[in-house]
Amino acid sequence: MLVNDSIIDEFKKSLTATVKSIGKSESIEVNFVQDTPSINGEIINLAEPDIKSLTKKLNYIRAEADSMALEIRFHKKKIHNKFISSNNIANEIFNAVEQSRIETQGSDIFKGIKKNILYKHNIDLISSKLKQNKNLEIIKAFKYVSYSELSENKLGGKYNAYKKIIQKKLGSKFSEFFHSLKKNLKNQEIFAEQLKSILDELGYFEQDSKGNQKDLIDHDDDIDNQEGNNQENQSNEQENKIEADYDIEASSQESQQMTSSEGELEMGDDSSENELDYFPKIESLNKIKDYKFYTNKFDEIIKAEDLCDLKELDRLRLSLDQQVFSFKQLIAKMANRLQRKLQAQQNRQWEFNLEEGYLDTSRLAKIITNPTHKLSFKKEKNIEFNDTIVSLLIDNSGSMRGRPITVAALCSDILARTLERCLIKTEILGFTTKAWKGGQSREKWINDGKPNKPGRLNDLRHIIYKSGDAPWRRSKKNLGLLLREGILKENVDGEALSWALNRLNLRQEKRKVLIVISDGAPVDDSTLSVNPGNYLEKNLRDTIKNIEEMSSIDLVAIGIGHDVSRYYKKAVTIMDVDQLGEVLLNELSNIFTPKKNNS
Repeated sequence: MLVNDSIIDEFKKSLTATVKSIGKSESIEVNFVQDTPSINGEIINLAEPDIKSLTKKLNYIRAEADSMALEIRFHKKKIHNKFISSNNIANEIFNAVEQSRIETQGSDIFKGIKKNILYKHNIDLISSKLKQNKNLEIIKAFKYVSYSELSENKLGGKYNAYKKIIQKKLGSKFSEFFHSLKKNLKNQEIFAEQLKSILDELGYFEQDSKGNQKDLIDHDDDIDNQEGNNQENQSNEQENKIEADYDIEASSQESQQMTSSEGELEMGDDSSENELDYFPKIESLNKIKDYKFYTNKFDEIIKAEDLCDLKELDRLRLSLDQQVFSFKQLIAKMANRLQRKLQAQQNRQWEFNLEEGYLDTSRLAKIITNPTHKLSFKKEKNIEFNDTIVSLLIDNSGSMRGRPITVAALCSDILARTLERCLIKTEILGFTTKAWKGGQSREKWINDGKPNKPGRLNDLRHIIYKSGDAPWRRSKKNLGLLLREGILKENVDGEALSWALNRLNLRQEKRKVLIVISDGAPVDDSTLSVNPGNYLEKNLRDTIKNIEEMSSIDLVAIGIGHDVSRYYKKAVTIMDVDQLGEVLLNELSNIFTPKKNNS
């Protein structure tokens, strides 16, 4: 076990150093998480490796890290954002081809990166399933074909089937399309302009009269059925061949070779603004009876830092710090007490009498007298307490303006910092609307002739202040946004709860806690003016009931200045900021106190 741990640690260190070297930025932060790999600014989240994955998928893991590091180096977010459209499929295709541009540049410079990315694409092409989703197929077709054409590297698996899709769509312009792009690989803006103009000319992103996206693939004719079947039958043989070609070995020596194999880095522009600024439309993922939205076309999920510039965020955070200055002693005292209380529940527990693990020092006498004695090792038990995610959902409505929103920000600040000290992951979310009294949703409803019973009739805005895997120090300034004029508008609590619930359901942690910080009932004048007066409140109650009775997620509400126990079974009220420390201490202690089994 000790040898395996050493190999994994060496691999992580080597991979982290390589990512920073490729990305040309020492400020890059590499985390190893249980979730799928992702990139957020200069924070790169990679899948937690083990000996099995290093043995079978070492080059695949490298490729994921290489691709994200190259994105930081060669991709400028500001340029990319200028070409983002309102059409999600167009954006996905645009992102796929842009990623191919980035990976091609890296492949041209580093032989090791070229080898890793080719390996990953080939593995993905072998496991890819055709004829599942029209839009997904066209995106994947552009992804693989653009990389192959731009880098002049041949791909296997189902590549030929995807190439036929693009050849049919582009026709005689196929060669011209990729030739013009290839000439501008190092100029992101010109590359993007040419890509957009070519795709616009081909009419890929036109909409029909009803506003629905046209089918992007003539599904019956694009893929030759016989070829698809033959490729499926050959997939195992191809995968084995690829594995043999790359000769993967999980050892510390192999991990170290990864750093040296990339060679000297070429000087170039430092591109730190790399994060793809794309979020899906908000969907009503929990279907609640007798509730609907008129349109979600104008809804948005957005990160706090994208709602104002960094200088303003710094100023707002400073303003928040000044408002809570008199409570610093309370915060420190409460945080320390809470931390001690939580950590008291994390006593280390060990399994003994094992054949491998850490040497059990209490057995030294037996080992000396009988060196062949096998059961002389121990290992630490997994602490379920640490396998926890806490999501804070803050009501960003206009009624929270002033003292209530300051208290909510202070609550979040204390909880996130304290829980992070205790190794408990925390995310902070907010919910409001984009406009007062309906916004574009109401305008559309009016233009459509004001149909009866339209349902929710406003543009939702759901805000991510801190993601679950982001460290607090990188996100703390985002809470200053709560003090910005114009952010706090109306609130549709039920759909916000559904959104937070679905984010938690995607997490891998065993224990999930959702804490809602609110000041009362949902209010949206536009919706309530054309629906029953209890329309939003009923949806909130139904959503809460679903979570409390049909999910394993712990739901707790903190009422700021108002009693919210009429909605939530577990609820506490903070009437004054002086109560903050004791209330939070007691409530979190209750949440994390191990439940005794009745016997």
